[in-house]
Amino acid sequence: MAWPGRAATGPPGWCRCNASPACVPSTTPRASASPCGSRWGRCPATRGSASSSLSARGPTRARARGLLLNYDLYAQGDGDHRSFSGWSELRLFGLGAGTWSTSAVGRSVQASGHDDRRDGVRLDTSWQLDFPDSMVSLAVGDAITGALAWTRPTRIGGVRVSRNFALQPYRVTAPLASFAGEAALPSTVDLFIDGIRQSSRQVRPGQFQIDSVPTLNGAGQAQMVITDINGQSRVIGFSLYNAPQLLQAGLGDWSLELGKVRRDYGLRSSAYASEPMASATGRYGLNRLATLEGHFETVADLRMAGAGGVLRLGEHGGVLDLALAASRHAGQEGRQRGIGYQWISRAFSVNLASLRRSEGFRDAASLEGTPLPLRSDRIFIGVGLPYGQVGSSYLRQEYPGLPASRYLSLSWSQQLRRYGSLNLGFSRDLDGARGDSASLYWSMPLDRHLSTSASAHRTGDLRSLALEANRAVPSDEGGWGWRAQATLGDRPGAQAQLTQLGSHGQWSAGLTHWRGADGSDGATQGYASANGGLLLMRHRLFALRRVEDAFALVSTQGVAGVPVMLENRPIGQTDRDGLLLVTRLNAWQRNRLSIDPLQLPADMHIERTGMDAVPESRSGMLALFPMRRTASVQLALRGRDGEWLPPGTVVGVEAPGAGEAVADTVVGYDGLVYLQDPPVAARLRAGEGPAACSAALPDTLPDRGWVELGELECR
Repeated sequence: MAWPGRAATGPPGWCRCNASPACVPSTTPRASASPCGSRWGRCPATRGSASSSLSARGPTRARARGLLLNYDLYAQGDGDHRSFSGWSELRLFGLGAGTWSTSAVGRSVQASGHDDRRDGVRLDTSWQLDFPDSMVSLAVGDAITGALAWTRPTRIGGVRVSRNFALQPYRVTAPLASFAGEAALPSTVDLFIDGIRQSSRQVRPGQFQIDSVPTLNGAGQAQMVITDINGQSRVIGFSLYNAPQLLQAGLGDWSLELGKVRRDYGLRSSAYASEPMASATGRYGLNRLATLEGHFETVADLRMAGAGGVLRLGEHGGVLDLALAASRHAGQEGRQRGIGYQWISRAFSVNLASLRRSEGFRDAASLEGTPLPLRSDRIFIGVGLPYGQVGSSYLRQEYPGLPASRYLSLSWSQQLRRYGSLNLGFSRDLDGARGDSASLYWSMPLDRHLSTSASAHRTGDLRSLALEANRAVPSDEGGWGWRAQATLGDRPGAQAQLTQLGSHGQWSAGLTHWRGADGSDGATQGYASANGGLLLMRHRLFALRRVEDAFALVSTQGVAGVPVMLENRPIGQTDRDGLLLVTRLNAWQRNRLSIDPLQLPADMHIERTGMDAVPESRSGMLALFPMRRTASVQLALRGRDGEWLPPGTVVGVEAPGAGEAVADTVVGYDGLVYLQDPPVAARLRAGEGPAACSAALPDTLPDRGWVELGELECR
C-alpha cells in the first residue's frame, strides 16, 4: 500500500469517491483537488487532466514552452590571417500554436595590411504550424517552394501550405505489395522478402490476401510459407519490384506557395524581388503502378506549367518517368521535356535520365540570374560481381553560350572481411578542361570507435598519399575523440585534431601544416570550433548539445543520478535537480525513453520506468518519470491470546479522522504485516466479528527508509 502523505483529512492525491466500481483503492496517487464522495480511493482521471497526459499507456506528448538558441562557432588563423564565423538559430516553441524560428550568420576577417571586415546576415525567419491529423504544414516567412525531379525549388518570403508526410512517420506512402493464395485448412502464413521474415498471420480455409509494407527499393524475391494445422508446409515464390517514388492509389502530395523570390541568400538579409510569385506542385497516386505529377509557377510576366508521371512497368520492368513543360516570358515561348528510367537489383542497377530545354524556356529562379542548362544527361550502371561492386557513370551538361561539360567516372569497391574495405575510383573530363583523376582508399575499423585508413590520389600531375587514424566520439554518451593525418607527395603536410562531446555541447581544436609544392616551408594554421545550445525552459537556463530537430527534458522529480536510456542505449544521468536533456529525438515518432530502476534505492517508489515520447517538430517536451522516497514499515501482530494472527487475516488501515479504512493489507506468516507510507498515528483493525481487534501505530514515523516496529498487540 502507499499513501503520498499523512494529512489527517486524507492522503494528498486521493479523494473520496462514490461507492462505485469506478473508484478503485490503489497504491498509485492521482491528482485531485476536491472530495467526490464518501469512500477513499483513486478517482478516475478526467479527460484532459495532467494525469491522463502522463499515462504510461500510449505515446506521451507533454508539450512544453521554451526558448532555444543553437550556435555553431568556428575560428582559424595563422601569423598573418585570422577569421571568425558563427551561425545561430533562435526558436520559440510552446507559446501559442506553432514554432517560430530565425537564423543568422556572422563573419569577422583580419589580415595583415588590410582593413578588418565584419558583417552579419539574416538567413531564415519563419513561423510553422503543423496539423498532424491531416498531414498538413503551414509556414509563414522564409520558405522553399515544392519541387519535382524535373523542376527547381526556389527560396521565397511568403506563405507555404503543403502536405507533410513526416507528421505521420509510420504511414506507408508507397504502394503495398499484395500476395494472394489459398488454403484448404486453417493455416499460418509466413511472408519472407529477400530471406527476411516480414509477417506471420493466421488464415482461415479458402482464398486469402496479404498486403505487405514495402521494405526494399528495387527488385526482390518474396516467398510465402503456408503451414496448415497438420504441419504440412508449402512454399510459393514471387518476384516483386518496389518503387518508393510512387504513391498509393488515391494518396496526394502537394504544396502551394505565395510570396516573393529571395535574392542574394547568405549575402543580404532582406533582399526580395519586387513582384510576387505563386507556385503549386502536386503528385497523385492514380493506381499502384502510376503516379501523376504537375507543377505551375507564375511571377511578373512569366508563366510556367508542366505535367509528368512515374510509371512502374509491370511487376519486373523497373520505373519509367516522363515530363513535359512549357513557359512564356516576355512574349517568348519555351519547351522542356524529360525522360528517365530506373532498374535496381542486387546484381545489376541502371539509372538513366535526360532533360532537354529550348533556349526560351524560363522558370522563376532563372529570372533572378540562375540559368537553366539546355541539356542535362545522366547515366549510371552498377554491377555486382563476386569480387566487388563495379559502377560507371556519365554526366553531360550544356549551358547557353558555354561549351558542353562531359564527365566519365568508374568505381570499384570490395569488402575485405576482417581487413576492412577497399575503394578504387577514376574520373575523366572528356573535354580536357580539368584532366584525369584517380584515387585508391582503404579503411579498417579496429574497434567500435577506433579506425585507420590510407588513401592515394592523383589529379593531373599532383600526387599524394595520406595516412590517417581516428577515434570517433561516441554520439550517445559523449566523450573524447581525436584524428591524426600525415600526407606525403607533392604537397606534404600533417593535421591533428582533438574533439570532446559533452552534455553541454561539442568543441574541437586542431593544427594543420603543409609545405609548398616547390619545397618551401609552407604554413601552419590553427583552428577551433564549438557548437551547442542554450535553453530557457521551466524558469531555468540549460546548456545543451545542438538540437537538430526535437528534444525532451527528462524529469525524475528531483532524484539525481538516475540512468536514462534512449531506445535502450545509455545517454546520461539526471543532474542534482533530477533533470536531463535528451536532444536526439525524432519529431512525431515514438522515441522510447526509459530509466534503470536497478540503480535506484530500494525505498524508491516508481510509477513507471519507460514511455514513448512523441515531440512536435523543432520543439521540446517534458518527459516525466514520477518517483518518490517511501517509508516501508514492518511489524508483527499478536492476538489477545498471545498467538500470531492467522495468515490471510485482512487488516484495515485507518487514517486519523477518516473513520474508515483507507486501504487494506493482509497478515503474513508469523503475524507479519508490511505497510508502505502509512499515515501518522494510523490505527490497524484486523479480523471481523468477535475476533476483531485493533492496534495503534506510533505518533511519529520516519518519512523514508525501512522501519522495524517489532511486535504489536492487537486488542
